[in-house]
Amino acid sequence: MGVDLLPIRRIRNVETLVADITTDQCRALIRRTLNTVRADVVLCDGAPNVGASYDKDSYEQNEIVLLALKCATEHLKRGGTFVSKVYRSADYNSLLWVLKQLFKRVEAVKPASSRSQSAEIFLVCLDYVEPTKIDPKLLDPKFVFEQISATDDPNASR
Repeated sequence: MGVDLLPIRRIRNVETLVADITTDQCRALIRRTLNTVRADVVLCDGAPNVGASYDKDSYEQNEIVLLALKCATEHLKRGGTFVSKVYRSADYNSLLWVLKQLFKRVEAVKPASSRSQSAEIFLVCLDYVEPTKIDPKLLDPKFVFEQISATDDPNASR
């Protein structure tokens, strides 16, 4: 199954959806399409429209990662793999901590095709533990990145 904002070129034996992974409607559509099938791998190569500022772009990228991870926790089978593009930024360690709660092994990979000066890397998360219950705060960007956004806001109370 493939999900993207734009139509995906036809791939034999692959169901594709045109949807926004950050929405509840998309997650419901995925649930209906997969039915009871569990995924071996969830790959997130999503990215925000970049250009505002690096801090804003990296926050939005890592927010997309958490939303894709939330979807993965609903559909990934025990022992499965989650791979996502991330930007190394102030919230990188918080994101890494979350991933390590759900996977036995998390590895950072910088593909040769990625520019050396780019902050973009891929996190390969192996051996999903499939917990019976996940605290919703673990997948909530406002909670996970709370310290980052509070310190970035000059009006935040200290």
